[in-house]
Amino acid sequence: MNILICSDGFPYVVSSLEKFLPADDIVPSAIPDLPRHLPNADVIIPAMHYVSADVMDASPARMVHQFGIGLEGVDIDAATERGIYVANVPGSLAASNSISVAEHAIFLMLALARKYPQARENLQAGTWGQPLGLSLRGKTVGILGMGSIGKALARRLKPFGVTLLGIKRDPSSGVERDLGLDFLGGPSDLPSVLSRSDFLVLALPLTPETRSIIDRDALGLMKSRAYLINVGRGAVIEHDALVEALASGRIAGAGLDVYWQEPVDPADPVFDYNVIATPHVAGVTDASYDEIAKGLADNVERIRSGLPPINCVNLADIAG
Repeated sequence: MNILICSDGFPYVVSSLEKFLPADDIVPSAIPDLPRHLPNADVIIPAMHYVSADVMDASPARMVHQFGIGLEGVDIDAATERGIYVANVPGSLAASNSISVAEHAIFLMLALARKYPQARENLQAGTWGQPLGLSLRGKTVGILGMGSIGKALARRLKPFGVTLLGIKRDPSSGVERDLGLDFLGGPSDLPSVLSRSDFLVLALPLTPETRSIIDRDALGLMKSRAYLINVGRGAVIEHDALVEALASGRIAGAGLDVYWQEPVDPADPVFDYNVIATPHVAGVTDASYDEIAKGLADNVERIRSGLPPINCVNLADIAG
């Protein structure tokens, strides 16, 4: 099969898939080159590109399959109309991805707390014993989104001696005790969590409800010494509001692994302030990629055998 990746970034997607699909053609494509590759595509991997009806019409693809979880970049209705399966690899099948993203969130928290950029500058300047960092112990961490990533993060943060506050769309799911949360609330409790958190970690998918959920009003409720960490989706934060909050000292800093548009412009004004930034690598680890590649490859084999994929979000509509 011809498996088309709608990006020439994320190079380890190719090598990870090749382990499990050695006989297939796995083709990464820069976005301007997609029209040349689409006519041969049996499977389309969106990566960070939007797979629209036009993209589907330009290919004979039988399946659109994300390398991971997020499917906000797929026109699922258009795929269903065309009888094209849309599938992903959820956290239940790729626990290592959730764990890797949770680990990265802690890395960003620690880099901000220990003022890592200043520490590097001081090392070069020969200035020792500075800056004064923050211990996580005794701090309050708010986690927005208690899906697989939020749960993995809570489990790993608890030994740091922090107070854990969670926000979940449905807080009645009974995870509070299992995860050792000090509080679990719903969307109506967000203002309270914002005002109490020393670190606010966003582990949210992008939906109509979560888009720009962290806006000027939300940032205005945060402590001036608080840090904002985003390992979910960039657009859950309102860009201009974050820049204003950082510029004015409304919050102390941010740790970002995801952005409003990717690749992000290196000259974006958000980087003029106290921001620890990484290039969407929270889930890019050996363990994470192996599990995701195995899940995606299994679905390619199912398609090859004439079977529908598992974890298919539109299977019932196509079958019906």
